[in-house]
Amino acid sequence: MQIWHKQYDFTPGTGQLLISEPFLSDPNFRKTVILLCEHEDAGSIGFVLNKPMSLTTDDIIPGLLQVNFPIFYGGPVEENSLHFIHTFGSQIPNSFKIGGGLFWGGELEAIDQLIKTGVASTADFKFFIGYSGWGVSQLEDEIEQKAWWLGKLDAKIALSQDLEEIWPAAVKNMGPEFAYLANAPENFLWN
Repeated sequence: MQIWHKQYDFTPGTGQLLISEPFLSDPNFRKTVILLCEHEDAGSIGFVLNKPMSLTTDDIIPGLLQVNFPIFYGGPVEENSLHFIHTFGSQIPNSFKIGGGLFWGGELEAIDQLIKTGVASTADFKFFIGYSGWGVSQLEDEIEQKAWWLGKLDAKIALSQDLEEIWPAAVKNMGPEFAYLANAPENFLWN
């Protein structure tokens, strides 16, 4: 493990993936991947990419969009808020650039137009209820305690609908030093 410390950057930033280490004890975040959408001195905001809910956008706000989207659990903060990510940048006015070709939020009406004209499909978006948040230095502390690994943002991983593969794909994307851990069992005693 000392090899990782020499080659690995432990500094979080907007547009990175937070990948839970394989044996994280918190069941809310076990084998999760979080898209870090904002990281500033005051704190951080991100969305869990691989925790589906049994809800759709129409369940949350009937008639919000012309197309119904599945909802993901973004995290335990402000669970009454709805967020979305996408790859359309300025085609969705007022969106915020995350990095790696991904954007956060914007005007919902633009989604209907992009889908109606065939420019986009439901697979180009991910909607979340709530978000994951950290206060001042909290995320850095959790990374130092090895609860999270930092990975490169890959839009394919972030928007993937194959939820069982998001965590292993993100781990493999970190390089050969981590790739073998992608198949780690839920319980390290099973090894």
